[in-house]
Amino acid sequence: MHETNVSRPEKRKRTYCWIPTGRLEPGMVLARPVFAGPGKRIILHLAEGSTVTADTIVQLMSQSVECVAVLRNSPLDEPVCAEITRQYEARLREIFGPAPNESCQVLLDALIADGPSLC
Repeated sequence: MHETNVSRPEKRKRTYCWIPTGRLEPGMVLARPVFAGPGKRIILHLAEGSTVTADTIVQLMSQSVECVAVLRNSPLDEPVCAEITRQYEARLREIFGPAPNESCQVLLDALIADGPSLC
């Protein structure tokens, strides 16, 4: 039996993270499809792999899309990660208030333990 050593291109690992629509920048690539519209009526559909444009951002914001998944090709350095984490925790504490009830405290603790989506 003849065996051939065929080199196959490695599938590039694509990772993604969720970011607020307000932080989108033209040129980013959607990692997940986006569907938006009032109720069950879809008036905006963006496919996975679509490149974000300035018009895309306006459309997403006009449809009240809060966040989207975008591809991330390289890891962030430690100081950037630390600052994103600090901002994430500060925003959560702002949302939950100074003394969340027991149920909300459990959720707050879980969100802080899980950490932000580092993009």
